[in-house]
Amino acid sequence: MEPTVVMADSQIAGNIIQILAGLPEFLRKPMLKSRLNEFFTLPDIEKKETVMNALNAAPTIDFKVLSNLTKTWMEVLCEFDEEKRRSMFGAYVDVIADSPSILSKLNIDGLISIFDAMPENNKQLLAGSLRNLIQNLSQDKKAKFLNAVPESAKRILQL
Repeated sequence: MEPTVVMADSQIAGNIIQILAGLPEFLRKPMLKSRLNEFFTLPDIEKKETVMNALNAAPTIDFKVLSNLTKTWMEVLCEFDEEKRRSMFGAYVDVIADSPSILSKLNIDGLISIFDAMPENNKQLLAGSLRNLIQNLSQDKKAKFLNAVPESAKRILQL
């Protein structure tokens, strides 16, 4: 994909993220749930493009705005079954394994604090889904992904 196309897609993703994050909780949650249900119907290549665009857009968004959406995203993911959580995490793992530097642009400590503030059962649910996914990766992809993840995130996720 040409850099200008990626930039435009990231800007669109950023605009969508801004809009969703700016909605009141009672609107944001069902809207995000609907968008995630659409995500699960996409072919894998489109899932990865969506995740890449979201990760590229995230650093350009005020963290307070982003944290509202991230918290809701995590809550909604907990409502889905294991297969859907693994599908979501699988797209993120693929993107991060292929482009490890993408994590260096994110406020990892801030994202960890959002995760850490969740109820314990939700943290265990999300981290368990990610661990199950990672266990089934090829050794090469597992190594690429784990090498990209900061130690602080590995600790809290028990990776």
